[in-house]
Amino acid sequence: MADGIFIPDDAMFASLADDLHRLQRLAGDLSSLSRSEETAFDLHRKPTDAATLARATAERLRPQYDDQMVTLAVDAGTPVVALCDPDRITQVLVNLLGNALAACDRHGHVAPSVYAEPSPVHHAIVRVMDDGSGIGLTIARGIARARGGDITAQSAGLGRGATFTLRLPQSPAPEGGMSGPQVSR
Repeated sequence: MADGIFIPDDAMFASLADDLHRLQRLAGDLSSLSRSEETAFDLHRKPTDAATLARATAERLRPQYDDQMVTLAVDAGTPVVALCDPDRITQVLVNLLGNALAACDRHGHVAPSVYAEPSPVHHAIVRVMDDGSGIGLTIARGIARARGGDITAQSAGLGRGATFTLRLPQSPAPEGGMSGPQVSR
């Protein structure tokens, strides 16, 4: 807005207020990140359409993708309900999409998708594929694991892109969350 790129209007101010709220929560969480596996995050879980969150987050970041000439192709047309904190999952998506953008070269591609995985446990799956390299997952993974989700990463090797998969429970998770293998890249 200060540079005249965006026109200040009610929708822009509402978006800024949402971002400010998430940043305040993030700042508070940074001091307690080491306790994330002990469910230290204050989560407000409710049934939430993960596809809507993915589309909204992608659209919020689309101007940055356009500026860097990176294609952002979202496949999230079908509603997929997850039991999650929508603000926290938006924070995870901003992290994943922002890091995917930073990892891509000009004219690269990032493809987030959302779908349901019915077995062995019902999960909403959010997958972010990119053709870049490098990402920091510590905070995003702590949020996902805090109440039964997880983030995993797969890569064909340095500079050959990666796929990041966020699993969110579609029903209440057992107390204590879920643990899985460590992600490294």
